[in-house]
Amino acid sequence: MRISLIGPVPPYRGGIAHFTTLLAKKLMAASHDVQVISFKKQYPAWLYPGESDKDESPGREQVDAEYLLSPLNPISWRETVRTIVAFKPEQVILPWWITFWGPAFHHIKNQLKRLGIPTTILIHNTLPHEARPWDRILAKRTLKGADRYIVMTEKERTRLLALLPNAKEIYIIPHPLYRLFTANQLSKKESRSRLGLPENKPIVLFFGFIRPYKGLADLIEAINIIRSQGMACHLLVAGEFWDKRATYDQQIKRLALEDYIHIFDKYIPDNEVSDYFNAADLFVAPYSEGTQSGVLKAALGFGLPAVVTDIIADSMVKNMPDRCEIVPPGDPEALAKGIIKKSSTPKLNPLQVDTLFDQSWRALVELLGNMPHQPEEIKQRQS
Repeated sequence: MRISLIGPVPPYRGGIAHFTTLLAKKLMAASHDVQVISFKKQYPAWLYPGESDKDESPGREQVDAEYLLSPLNPISWRETVRTIVAFKPEQVILPWWITFWGPAFHHIKNQLKRLGIPTTILIHNTLPHEARPWDRILAKRTLKGADRYIVMTEKERTRLLALLPNAKEIYIIPHPLYRLFTANQLSKKESRSRLGLPENKPIVLFFGFIRPYKGLADLIEAINIIRSQGMACHLLVAGEFWDKRATYDQQIKRLALEDYIHIFDKYIPDNEVSDYFNAADLFVAPYSEGTQSGVLKAALGFGLPAVVTDIIADSMVKNMPDRCEIVPPGDPEALAKGIIKKSSTPKLNPLQVDTLFDQSWRALVELLGNMPHQPEEIKQRQS
């Protein structure tokens, strides 16, 4: 099938860029002819809380792409449509995760629909995690009228139907695993030495942008509970704070955990990511809101066991009780019990991880590669 895929890819950073890159490569590996269209500009500086939305570190996984789209430039929207039409795709895959892209994606989707080119919207988040009043309007306007939708959890399907009660062709495919950060890995001992971490203590990892809904405060409380029970568990926090760090520093000081919690307050470029996952024994995602987590799937891609709240436990996670412990959100006691229970679970070996990784992408690639389409009708309308 000829497929046009729109979305961020390197040098842009973040989970959506990783996802788009892997999806393009998996579709190509399945013998599809894939056109990747990315962004000339992703966000204006005033909208992005981090230092930069790009990661220029060497060795990043790459995919050939045309960098055309700018969110506030309608000329780029029209250029994108022309480029897609010239490719003569049988399907266009459009990711959805933030309403800022609503006007651009709405224009592209409607122009493709007028030409009879089927559009699949791949939904990471129907609405932003911290939604504002206008987000529902923008999301509904953009998502309405697609040929089909792919969501990653039953909860996200419910959210989509609450927005578009008449939506048809909704498929649930769990978020696949990430395997983008595994080149030139160091051993656990080497990684801990590089990061200045204790060599022989259990280490729990919290990774990614620190935002209120991700539950770091609950995890700090859980570490205190574990310590009070005589287990010298350490917490490694790695990621850029998009919340007030002082609040967490005060909590750590109040609980006298300064020697047990190690914070790397920065964006972790791709070529350093493996150090943090290799140094850890266990990954924890104590989310209080959300629907899925790409960082969780990166952790599983490193072979780590995990403790997660049921907020982000998709069907894949629920079917891995030997690897993933599921606990309720907002409950440090339950989180502590889960960490203690999973702390002795060994990492998977590379062969086991490779098998799990390939299996995790199969359903999505097969679904996208078998969309009902009418190529002759599409060609006639395009001409």
